[in-house]
Amino acid sequence: MGQEVLAPLSYQHRPSAPKSSDTLKLELPFFDDFANYEGAPDHKRWLTYDALVNKSYAWDAPTVGIVTLDALDKNGNLYPQASTSLFAADTLASQIIRLDSLTSPSRRALRPSDSVYLSFYYLPGGWYGNMWERIGDAPSQQDSLFLDFYSPTDNRWHTVWAQAGHNADTAGRTTRWPWTFVNIKIDDDIYFTDRFQFRFRNYASLDANPKSGIAGNCDQWNIDYVYLNYNRNRGDSLFRDIAFVEQAPTLLKNYQAIPYRQYRASDMAQSIDIKISNRYNQTLASNYSYTVITSSGQTVKHYDGGYENILPFYPGGRYQTMPVHSEPPVQFSFPINDSPTSYQIIHVVREGVGGDLHTGNDTIVFSQIFDNYYAYDDGTPENGYGLTAPGNKLYLAYRFELNQPDTLTAIDIYFNRTRNDENADIPFNLCIWDCENGRPGTLIYKDNERMNPEFEGLNRFHRYILSQAQVISDTVFIGFEQLSNGYANIGFDRNTNSRDRLYYRTSEQWQQSILSGSLMFRPLFGQQATVSISQTSGMPQLQIALFPNPANSIVNINCNTEETNTLQIALYDTQGRKIWQRPFEHTFSVEGLPSGLYLLNITDTATGHHSLKKLIISH
Repeated sequence: MGQEVLAPLSYQHRPSAPKSSDTLKLELPFFDDFANYEGAPDHKRWLTYDALVNKSYAWDAPTVGIVTLDALDKNGNLYPQASTSLFAADTLASQIIRLDSLTSPSRRALRPSDSVYLSFYYLPGGWYGNMWERIGDAPSQQDSLFLDFYSPTDNRWHTVWAQAGHNADTAGRTTRWPWTFVNIKIDDDIYFTDRFQFRFRNYASLDANPKSGIAGNCDQWNIDYVYLNYNRNRGDSLFRDIAFVEQAPTLLKNYQAIPYRQYRASDMAQSIDIKISNRYNQTLASNYSYTVITSSGQTVKHYDGGYENILPFYPGGRYQTMPVHSEPPVQFSFPINDSPTSYQIIHVVREGVGGDLHTGNDTIVFSQIFDNYYAYDDGTPENGYGLTAPGNKLYLAYRFELNQPDTLTAIDIYFNRTRNDENADIPFNLCIWDCENGRPGTLIYKDNERMNPEFEGLNRFHRYILSQAQVISDTVFIGFEQLSNGYANIGFDRNTNSRDRLYYRTSEQWQQSILSGSLMFRPLFGQQATVSISQTSGMPQLQIALFPNPANSIVNINCNTEETNTLQIALYDTQGRKIWQRPFEHTFSVEGLPSGLYLLNITDTATGHHSLKKLIISH
């Protein structure tokens, strides 16, 4: 029988780890909820970089952002020793932590009687419920997750906790929130030294798959809200912390990105879904707002949801339900000019009375892009997608609605790189079908050039240019005819859902997809799209890093370009108000500014590229 198949990844682009691997010596408290960064673990807290910090491999985390241990190394490749037998995979080790003494609020020795606990939440990959609606891959019974403590006294790592592989079905179906809380007391004298460390590590095993190109990353363990401190107790799982739970959404009704020529006010969503959690054991008051700013830093829209009470998350797994916070309206439309542009949508939530314990999870940002392409996906694959059918041609069709006639010139597709590039020789022809009653109808174009999966590394998508540009005037289905029965392994985003627009055919009848997610498949319009991605990748996006952050006097800026004479720098508060704007400098002072969260926007006036970073000022 022909069918859709989801596969785990065997290769994944991962941002480079920090250049510095110097060992630091930290003091209590230690905390990381992985909310305000992605990629390699933060060097200020972690010493190893095998695990991946992300916002997409698990749903409904304690707060937005998690770290995932799996079967891929820090470069995003399957470990060389990976096989269907058990093998050692990721390690996430903390920097050195002083458990011998405290210096704040006063200097004194730490002892086992100080009730020191290390706590965290974990979730085995896969979520719970229907297989086609899950995310990630659950560890099998032979797989495992370990927590170790290091003792310099005997120069050994001691395993203090372990969990065998399983899926989240049992916990998820009974509690509807399958994350598990773990709290470990540190009460052995051997750990109360100035060189304590802890680490997570996992053992994995590849799933046995008969079809090449399907075997890949698996056995994911997601970890969040890692907290080490004294004066705690075994049940210490509640924190005065109001936080976002999910990454920021698009403000468009159907798409993550849309061509600027096709955009209409009718494409705007009426409202958006925002998930906010109260980690405390009391009802708190919170303020929520979002601000939309242009690439040059001008405010287009500011929405203030005011103050609302939010009930505790425990014990019923409740999120904010007041619509002005959980379903804020989108009562504006983007002002689009006759050229590509983008906007930053900045969401901020704050605890309104006693102060929030952790500010890093109080801001999420979405970049709304208007260029020359449509995108249902968010740009990150969590799985691979393909069709299987013995002895048949395979067809894939994706529905797109145009608001005015335009010229389709290319299609960007992200194919997952598989082990030994097993999917590289699968031929296909690009195709276009008209729309009949919401389903693929008559074939109106079939490209005469046979194409194959290509892998672009850092640029992710590969651009397939049509042999003959096609004028599209209405709703169409764009896809391809696959000419062999191999597994194509197209990137599949599990955090957006456009399955009602995705169809496939392995026999005479088109079938609507049952898989929750979006293909990384983007049609492009206009003459500019006939230039390949590799030809346009010489101008990198603007990337900046701020340090120290939090800052109390001087902030330093590292930038990935030496040509800074076209850069402008602007500082905003969380209401979108511009504090100041000036030409780029590698350092600037924040003395005289009140403590709090700010947004730093750097724009290249020559290219339009910009980068937005959160800056915390703490005096």
